[in-house]
Amino acid sequence: MDVETVTTADRSLLPAVRGVLDRAEHALLCVAFVQEKGLYLLEKELKALAGRGGASRLLVTNTFGTTTDAGLSRALDLGMAVRILNPASGRTYHPKLYLGRSGKRVDAVIGSANLTGGLWTNVEAAVALRGRESDPALRRAWEWAEEQWADPRAYEWTPPSVEYVTSKETIEPELYRALDAEVRRNPVFMTLGRSPRPNRVTSITPLGIEIETERSRDRHGGSELVPAWMLNLAWERLRVLGTLSNRELLEDLRVHRSSAVCALLARVPGVVHQPGPGVVLRWVGTVAT
Repeated sequence: MDVETVTTADRSLLPAVRGVLDRAEHALLCVAFVQEKGLYLLEKELKALAGRGGASRLLVTNTFGTTTDAGLSRALDLGMAVRILNPASGRTYHPKLYLGRSGKRVDAVIGSANLTGGLWTNVEAAVALRGRESDPALRRAWEWAEEQWADPRAYEWTPPSVEYVTSKETIEPELYRALDAEVRRNPVFMTLGRSPRPNRVTSITPLGIEIETERSRDRHGGSELVPAWMLNLAWERLRVLGTLSNRELLEDLRVHRSSAVCALLARVPGVVHQPGPGVVLRWVGTVAT
């Protein structure tokens, strides 16, 4: 069995979790919390798993209000079976296990990261294990996860009603206030880099920001939405580690509106565009408490 320590500091944690799903025919994720942005980080792998006829399950708690309906709904959209486990008697369901099985092969990532933006933005660490289902550590991890899934207190999560409209992640309040003020001051945000281009904000709501560019006019005849999860993910990462690059957003976080996101964040108080090659933002402000 192969064992490796993976962390957010060296950017190995998220690829390790993605690898568990990449190689899986059956995935079982036991985490305390799930949010929409966490599902977007694994969207490609979960869609591929479902596309090849695989199955995926997600077991979470919603006791603390950190798990969101938007995240649970997104999991359903991606083909996951979703259950909620809220143990009684003062006990807290708080694991972080990402398990995948293909034939007799089992992959696991077991550590501190929930299925949220923390997979990339927080200070997190885990152990990645790769081996056979007969390996004692992997066998016990899978057995334990199945025990939690089968707990009689666990129940299937479904949207509250047939009329339920999937809720969406909203922009973090502090970030929303800063962006709203900047839009009111000047709705045109210039992209960063060697060839700046205008991004004109046509509307801003807690759900996201509509931006009109030359490309959006050519392709859609108007503006395109930069959803809240993209902004929140970038905002979290920037403030946790102090820097954020356009390349990181595009390649690692799969934020395909990375240029727009960088242009927006660059106007937020406390954020500066770092001189040098590429587009890099630096956080010089203080985090509100």
